[in-house]
Amino acid sequence: MSKNTVRKKITGRQLMPGIFISLAISFLLFLYAPVDLYCANVSEFWFDFSTLLITALGMFAACFAVLMVLYLIAMLIHQYVYRIALAGGLTLFICTYIQGNFMIDKLPPLDGTTIKWENYTILRTEDLILWSVALLIVVLMYVFLKKDLFSRTVMYLSGGLTLMLLITAVSVVFTSGALQERARYQLGGDNEFVMSDEQNFIILVLDTVDSRTFAELLETHPEYAAEFQDFTYFENTVGAYSCTERAVPYILSGEWYENDEPFEDYMRRMYRESPLFRTLQERGYRMEFYDEELYLDDEIAQMFSNVYRVDFELSSYVRFAKPLLKLVGFRYAPFELKKKCIFKMAAIDELVKVENAQEKYSFSQQDHIFKSQLDQRGISEQDTQAKFQFIHLNGAHVPFIYDENMNIIDEEEGTYEQTMLAVLSGAGNYVEKLRGSGAYDNTVLIIMADHGYNGMGEKEEDFLRQAALLLIKGRNEQHDTMQISEAPISYEDLQEAYVRLLDGAQSDAVFDWKEGDTRERRFLEYAPGNEKHMVEYLQKGHAQDLTTMVPTGRVFDR
Repeated sequence: MSKNTVRKKITGRQLMPGIFISLAISFLLFLYAPVDLYCANVSEFWFDFSTLLITALGMFAACFAVLMVLYLIAMLIHQYVYRIALAGGLTLFICTYIQGNFMIDKLPPLDGTTIKWENYTILRTEDLILWSVALLIVVLMYVFLKKDLFSRTVMYLSGGLTLMLLITAVSVVFTSGALQERARYQLGGDNEFVMSDEQNFIILVLDTVDSRTFAELLETHPEYAAEFQDFTYFENTVGAYSCTERAVPYILSGEWYENDEPFEDYMRRMYRESPLFRTLQERGYRMEFYDEELYLDDEIAQMFSNVYRVDFELSSYVRFAKPLLKLVGFRYAPFELKKKCIFKMAAIDELVKVENAQEKYSFSQQDHIFKSQLDQRGISEQDTQAKFQFIHLNGAHVPFIYDENMNIIDEEEGTYEQTMLAVLSGAGNYVEKLRGSGAYDNTVLIIMADHGYNGMGEKEEDFLRQAALLLIKGRNEQHDTMQISEAPISYEDLQEAYVRLLDGAQSDAVFDWKEGDTRERRFLEYAPGNEKHMVEYLQKGHAQDLTTMVPTGRVFDR
């Protein structure tokens, strides 16, 4: 008798709501969420959609199995316990869905910044309100609906929402380009410190180095004027964008991106139509590219002698699941759990296994590695062909992991100013090594930032990072000390400046604008992770003056 009773309890229609809610929760967290995040950020991941899907399916199956066991146990204990578990599952599903899709605008950026959670307590308040309201509604449903009607309601709600998410996910996968074959490229670093004995044109980008901070450090560290003695420091320079992803392509192309087309389409055109690249090719320069984050395809890779195609494999699906869980949790988990879900792309990059690599890969954006390799190998002049190099380093970007001597420290102890000192010391070391190599005089060297820095706040205006560092040395240019120019320069002027430098102009002749001139300079601001909403500003005064940065009222949304 008891055996038949147990069999009835675990095989009847009462089990269906548990199956549906288990499927719904598992699908939302471990299929829909990772797929949605992947499709929204396809260009940022090196792995294929198939790699993501295999891992997601594994997590989905594990979660579904665990939940089903729990619901079976609840049913075996008592029908009331089972219905309470259904109510809890429905509350979890609804709140998680709302948190991950409608409560993400105020999330802090995952750009390496140490998150000060005390600045985001509004998220905790919103979470408490959401969970309280949802729990109240589910409890009222539990109390006032008959037990069978409540179970069916749970089944229909979870099933209907899951079907809606499935349709959405399938649509997003086919429209986002996630299924396209992803070619992978690697940057060879063997010739990074090999210069031409003819002519060299080098752009060294130091990420997030603010011109205001550099000007302040000049007052307390006059040695920088000596280290960069043959350069002109353009103190009154306005950049183009507030974050790297849009700023670097503009530096190379001079073409504004206004969210009016897919960003990858813009990137393809940027490479192919860049006036700088076209001029370099026409003049017979060998081009080398040291920036892992920009878009590449086979045609573009052929433009650069150090870029080659390789096959990447994932070394462990099990280890891959952990950072994937963190990525999902940061967006979908309640506030207190988000603190445990800080995601760093390095956790996934560590799982890369490279097949058919054709040459030693030694490039890294980490400044201390760049400095170490430079110290070990030095700079030589072995190339007879004119050479162009674009080198993008981490610079003063968060996290702040350096003391002023570029020793690695705990990021909790680091400051922006310390990191700036380390980065400028590294740049000065590069200049000294270049000067001692014999290639110095025939080298154009531009040391610049992709954008400036204005601290990390919560307001949109806090991401105005318009004051970008710009130091320029022409071929055969020599000064007794570093020159400082207050000419109102904009990154809009860079393309013409490149050509003049290639023609042999000194740094004081690469711009038409002179000290005392006045002009309005355009800048597009967006917060990290919110590049689909850009706000146009005009700098009507000095580049370093935030009070003269005036919004025009134009926004560019996508």
